[in-house]
Amino acid sequence: MNARARDLLGSLLMLAFVASLWVQRDYITPFGGIFPDIVMISQVVLVVTTLLLLMTPWRAIKNNEEKAEGGESFHWFDMAVVGVILLTWTLLLRSLGFIATGLFGFGSIAWFLSEQRNSLRTIIASFTVGAFMVGVLILVFEYLLKVPLPKGTIFG
Repeated sequence: MNARARDLLGSLLMLAFVASLWVQRDYITPFGGIFPDIVMISQVVLVVTTLLLLMTPWRAIKNNEEKAEGGESFHWFDMAVVGVILLTWTLLLRSLGFIATGLFGFGSIAWFLSEQRNSLRTIIASFTVGAFMVGVLILVFEYLLKVPLPKGTIFG
C-alpha cells in the first residue's frame, strides 16, 4: 500500500471514528461537553487538512521517501527499546514517584531517539529536556489543575 492510500485510509477511518463519537455524545451539563467538542472539532479540522494535502504535491510522506536507510527491522528495535523504557517507567512509578521516573523516562527516550547517542552533550541535553518536561507537567497538574502526581513510597 502506498503512502497516499495509507493517508487516505487513515483519514477516512479517523473521520468515521470522530463521527461515531459525535453521534454518541450526551452531556449531563451544558458546560460538560465544551472540551470534548473542541477536541473532536480540532480532530476533524486536522483530518480534513490531511485530506486536502493529499490532493496537493505537498503530501507529508512521498512514495519515494518511504524506505528508511536502516530497514524496517531497525524501526522495530527502536520501538521495542522505547517500549521497555515506558514499561520500566510504569513499573517504578508507584515506588519512585513521578519526578524521578519522569526524569528517567523522558531523558532516556530523548537520549535514545537522538542522532548522536555517544556524545556527553547529547546526554546532558536529553536529560535537560526530561527535566523541562517534568517541570511543565508538575506546573500544569499540581499547580494549575490541582491534580496530585504520585510522590512514590520511597520519597513520599
